[in-house]
Amino acid sequence: MGWYSFNEQSLIKPKSVGLGWLYGENDAGNTLLDSNILTLGTDIRFQSARSHSTEEGPRKLFPMQTEVYASIRATKWMQFEGGINIGHKRFGNTQTSNFRGQQPWSLSMILQPTLSYPQLRVGFFMPTIGMHSDDHTKLIWHVPSALGTSNITDLIPPLYAEFGTELTYDALKWLTASVGVFGSHTLSELTVNQYKSGSSSPNTISLISSANKPIMVARAMIYERFLNDKLNTYIGSSVFTNDDFVMINAFAGVGLADKVTLMLDYAASEKKGVRSTTTSSIETMFQLDEALFLTLRAETGRTITENSDFAYTQGLMVGAQMFILPYVEFRPEYRVMDANSFRSGRYAFQLHLFY
Repeated sequence: MGWYSFNEQSLIKPKSVGLGWLYGENDAGNTLLDSNILTLGTDIRFQSARSHSTEEGPRKLFPMQTEVYASIRATKWMQFEGGINIGHKRFGNTQTSNFRGQQPWSLSMILQPTLSYPQLRVGFFMPTIGMHSDDHTKLIWHVPSALGTSNITDLIPPLYAEFGTELTYDALKWLTASVGVFGSHTLSELTVNQYKSGSSSPNTISLISSANKPIMVARAMIYERFLNDKLNTYIGSSVFTNDDFVMINAFAGVGLADKVTLMLDYAASEKKGVRSTTTSSIETMFQLDEALFLTLRAETGRTITENSDFAYTQGLMVGAQMFILPYVEFRPEYRVMDANSFRSGRYAFQLHLFY
């Protein structure tokens, strides 16, 4: 997010509670040094929720992401970006914030001579996959299961990163395209259950056959504006593949500025001869105020595992996105989840702190 994009977006005005200095009074901001060379920021997300699959499951409050990041513009054509996920288990004994495959840090160098040239990124970072979402609970990023979703069902975990390089072209107003090659050490940390014919006990194996084979990534998105730039649209797709594992994402959306947005997502993955998944979602967002949004989302997904039972997860969610202060977002929601072994409704809360 840019500093000025949401600096005035809040239900409570910072000046009214003595916090104006934090949000831009006297030219304050999150850029430092001459010519805004250094940019600092945070991305901290907490969730309070109960398990859908257990009737007596206790409510838990846990961090989903606790990242501090920085960007340094060394020259007009060279930039460095990096972040530290301070809630990751490798930095302490906290286990509740851990997602299998989530990384404690990221660091990359971005080279771009001018805006008309492609951008080259090199380092340890997340490949460009699908349509980025700031909600880790979306089914589109999970493996549908008979027990619903949790922090162990992620298809691709939050703050996933690999060593690699990615080339992005976005000089055209209506097109963004990227291709990349990455290592697969992090991906090899993800696991899948493999069942042999006649056996009810699975073997846990890596999602990929070898950590030494490269990941290939490609993504393209077309976006157009109509009605004097009041109607915004986008459509795109990405492919993420490593030997016997492949994931394909497709996404589209249309939005009437400051009114309503409709978003569609689809994902399909396959671990050859072991497991295949498909998920889809449709979500609409209504802007009731500059800092208040109503959100409705329907999701469905299924998992087919060789020599095992078919599993599915479906969900309906109604919630709100409330910017209490600039960059302080509160998300109350009520979700109904249906899977092979249960059907239940739970309310949950998310708190996002951006800076």
